[in-house]
Amino acid sequence: MDPQALKRIYEAQLLAATESGDAHHGGRTFQAMLRASRQLPARRLEDERAWAWSDLHIGHSNIIRYANRPFADVQAMDACLYANWKAAVGADDALIFVGDVALEDALRPDTWQRIRAGRGRMKRLVFGNHDLTHSGRLRVDGFDDICSVLCADGDPPLAFTHLPLAEVPAGWVNVHGHTHNEPPGRSPHINVSVEQIDYRPLALSRIRALARELAAGRYPPGATTLQRIAALGNGGAA
Repeated sequence: MDPQALKRIYEAQLLAATESGDAHHGGRTFQAMLRASRQLPARRLEDERAWAWSDLHIGHSNIIRYANRPFADVQAMDACLYANWKAAVGADDALIFVGDVALEDALRPDTWQRIRAGRGRMKRLVFGNHDLTHSGRLRVDGFDDICSVLCADGDPPLAFTHLPLAEVPAGWVNVHGHTHNEPPGRSPHINVSVEQIDYRPLALSRIRALARELAAGRYPPGATTLQRIAALGNGGAA
């Protein structure tokens, strides 16, 4: 499957959601996402030296309560996220943000400059609902590339989307965000929301190790993505 085919699948899901929304968002959210997706490219990941994470919600104080994050305040949360980014990602690595980067007071130029200057040769955003205005315009900056969906070839191939795919293409595994601290299920989905991965970027090699299990119909135990990877042994190394 090429990236454009994945994009068509994703946009069909967005279109269906514009009618009634979902449990947390009204149809207007998905209308904005559909408009943005139609304007943005679909990409293929070329670099295996990559990391991924999602739903940082930099500057968003309410997310601490909503997603039960272990921080006293938004300043402590943001400091932890930035420190973990710096500690994990190498200067020549790629870093994939799978949506929902910043909200509230963090929607400002110094945030975009900090992203631009952060470690990593390539910072790519797979856009999320909170990265948009209600009209579907991007309200984030600082990235080398912004796309609707991202494909990564391999065994199995990976589909990066902000929303989890309702129907994952046969043989693929969907790497997504959006659902924060919801426990993983028995499906070919890998949630890289920061609540799932100890608030630090997750190496693509570890994502692939878990993806191989899921694609084979094996579901490691664990209440989070990181716990599932740890259950593979050897830290989930590829």
